Amino acid sequence: MLVYDAFEKNKSFLRRYRPYQRQIKRLETKLILIDDRIESTHSPKLTGMPSGGQRRELADDLIQREEIEQRINRIIVEAKPIKSEILNAIDHLSNSLEALILEQYFIEDVQLDTIAKQMSYSIRQVKRLYGDAVRKVNIVNHGT
Repeated sequence: MLVYDAFEKNKSFLRRYRPYQRQIKRLETKLILIDDRIESTHSPKLTGMPSGGQRRELADDLIQREEIEQRINRIIVEAKPIKSEILNAIDHLSNSLEALILEQYFIEDVQLDTIAKQMSYSIRQVKRLYGDAVRKVNIVNHGT
């Protein structure tokens, strides 16, 4: 039971960056949508006919874009020490394949099946390497 607890503890240590990465991705997607709106904003056509809907202002979109950029930057600054700590632990692994898998999974938020396809490995082999790597992080994590 002690080995399982250590594995889960290491996994929790490695998972700490993923919520930040997902927030950043979500906000970047929102930023892309705003950029598309900004790009498609043209001068209003004066036809003399009433137009339906609420008028969208370029200034509002630019303000929203700046706010989202600030949120992304704040999250990056907040997450940077956590990311560095996790990468430091991963960088101390002696097996480069294990390190690659952990970095893609926990830092880049790539799923194990996608990692397996990218590496031309079976999902079973990638899961085995993943498990071995998570167990080994424990050594670095405790400084022994």
